Amino acid sequence: MNNVLELNDISKNYHTKLGEVLAVKDINFKIKKGEIVSLVGPSGCGKSTLLSIIAGLDQDYYGSLNKAKYLKIAYMLQSDALLPWLTIYDNAILGLKIKKIYNAETKKYVDYLFDFYNLNEFRKSYPKNLSGGMKQRVALIRTLALKPDLLLLDEPFSALDQQSRLLISDDVYKIAKKEKKTVILVTHNIEEAVSFSDRVIVLSKRPSIIKNIININFANQESIYERRKDEHYHEYFDQIWKDLDINES
Repeated sequence: MNNVLELNDISKNYHTKLGEVLAVKDINFKIKKGEIVSLVGPSGCGKSTLLSIIAGLDQDYYGSLNKAKYLKIAYMLQSDALLPWLTIYDNAILGLKIKKIYNAETKKYVDYLFDFYNLNEFRKSYPKNLSGGMKQRVALIRTLALKPDLLLLDEPFSALDQQSRLLISDDVYKIAKKEKKTVILVTHNIEEAVSFSDRVIVLSKRPSIIKNIININFANQESIYERRKDEHYHEYFDQIWKDLDINES
């Protein structure tokens, strides 16, 4: 597979009242097409900073970032950010309308996503009438509707209860694999990182460097539930736990 993204010696400084603070230092990694990669590390280590750089939202950094020319990126945040005065369907197609690409073809894909996420009967509902998990599904549909090549997920499941978190992360995993989406997930949850990813990149405390890159190989790739049953699941968990070093956080 070809690389769709390469980070070469990426470093980032923040300016504070006390002077410059080095957030991330000499970060190097490559992402292949169709790969799901998780970034884990202590709080404040720069995981979200790296996503912002990859997304093009932060261009004040050192090093080089190489992207495939065709690469279309979508960014999903922790908050669902749904507009309360719009129905969930109108929220889902908002990005398409802004980009003026809402047509018969994109509508068909949105309809497919509403069916896939079991939200058809709620199309005319407003966000206030939905559970947290349902609202996050709508936010996901809005993101996927743009058919991104690279999906950036910044702890999108962290505000959900455990059951909703498992269900939605499994939904995202299945559709990412089915449609060969490339995904970068930022998470604090080691279990999520192991069950969701093809690779896990472990970052150190600030200034953040890469401590380890762990390849995740499970015999069954169908769902995160099946992956969690794998005999090697806890070995991966323990390895990441040791690499994280809880004393750093």
